[in-house]
Amino acid sequence: MSRKEFLKTSSVAFLGLGVLGLGGKKNQAKESPQTSPEFVKLGNTGINVSVIGFGASRTMEPSLVYAALDAGFLLLDTGRSYSNGQNEVMVGEVVASRRKEVVIQSKLRVRLQSKEDGSFAAEDVKKAIDGMTASMDASLKALRTDYIDIMLIHGATDPGVITNESVMGFFEAAKKAGKIRAYGFSSHSNQIELLRISNQKKFYEVIMVPYNHKGSYIHMNSGGFSEWDQPALEIEMDKAKKRGAGLIAMKTCSGGPFAPDEKTEPSYENSLRWILAQKRVHTMAVAMGNFEQIEENRRALL
Repeated sequence: MSRKEFLKTSSVAFLGLGVLGLGGKKNQAKESPQTSPEFVKLGNTGINVSVIGFGASRTMEPSLVYAALDAGFLLLDTGRSYSNGQNEVMVGEVVASRRKEVVIQSKLRVRLQSKEDGSFAAEDVKKAIDGMTASMDASLKALRTDYIDIMLIHGATDPGVITNESVMGFFEAAKKAGKIRAYGFSSHSNQIELLRISNQKKFYEVIMVPYNHKGSYIHMNSGGFSEWDQPALEIEMDKAKKRGAGLIAMKTCSGGPFAPDEKTEPSYENSLRWILAQKRVHTMAVAMGNFEQIEENRRALL
């Protein structure tokens, strides 16, 4: 199927959803072509992902997830801590009949704090690993699946945590057991240092970091402001991509609407087009809270 045909099919499906006033029905689901130009290999993971993914954290409405899938956004990003685990439950209910079609990414917390000298107490490490195990098992149950495609450490900040031998061993064991297909971390802060360490260690297979045209964002919930050294981040992103890591952008629209020139009205779809044009990430997890945002983001592929 050509790119034009794929987009036409997605558009027709989405318009149909709008007429129905629903986010789609299970018996209307159709397999989307994961060999089309709208899908790419996520680094060396062997996983094909849509170049725009659906960030489910902003909604508890199943119809929006159905609409996202029918629009071609077949990477679903969720996490154990979203809505106290209920976001995973909602996602699991939606994808139960389409599991092989969808790539699920979830996240878990690593409750581990280093001592003043940077080391970790053995009892703290054991407690953290036990917590990670319980979190992963809870995610599998909530998502109604035997495996999760991508499991990330949620909001990593400490290089000592992501390089801890027991933490890395946990992910290796989970992958060997077939509970996950790939592992990595997300980071809202200190992402440049974490990327640098990760590129040296060459362990983590997937990395999700904030990336947008502005080099900063305002958090939609807390209102907190964060910014980074964009050139320095891009250097480490390029190194990570070159070594085969899968790169996922987040906070893609939190930098505000973008216009490529003075004659163009700034828009969020142009913010996504900017990221696509940089060719630094394989995909992006874009939080979408209503049908209009799904359609707006779909237009970024036109």
